[in-house]
Formats: sequence, C-alpha cells, structure tokens
Amino acid sequence: MAISVRLCSGRTSFEVTTGMRIDLEKASGKLKTKVATKHILLLNYEGVDVSMYPSGRMLVKAKSEEESLKVASDLLEELGLLEPPKT
Repeated sequence: MAISVRLCSGRTSFEVTTGMRIDLEKASGKLKTKVATKHILLLNYEGVDVSMYPSGRMLVKAKSEEESLKVASDLLEELGLLEPPKT
C-alpha cells in the first residue's frame, strides 16, 4: 500500500491519500474526536489537527510533509489498518 502526501491547494495543510477505506463510525470509537459523522472525523492527534474521510483521504495541518506522513501512519496503526514498521 502506498501513502502519498502533497500540499493542499489552500496551502494550509497536507493532503494524505492512503488508498484504503476507513470506517469512520468504528474509528470514532477508537479515537478522541472533536466531530464525528459518517462523512468526516475532525480530531487533534499528537497536537495536529486532522480531517479524516471515508475514502482514506486525510487533511493534516502539520508543519511539514514528513510530520503529516507520520501522523497519518500513526493514526492508521492505531486503527489497526496499518502494521507498525518492523525494527
């Protein structure tokens, strides 16, 4: 599975594309969210604002592309959708 990151058009966050569907109802039960609907989850994760969509797309208001990728990967691991890297 490939995760891609790019600066969003508004230049206020990074758009992370995961290529996997996310069940937002289940995710809201595992994560501390600000807003949870079947269409969007809004949360602050590791001090970073994240908007998560069922398509697997996330908008991550991180300071860098690397930080946004780490936040997205950590979220997917916490949701059980991505295995942690082997060390």
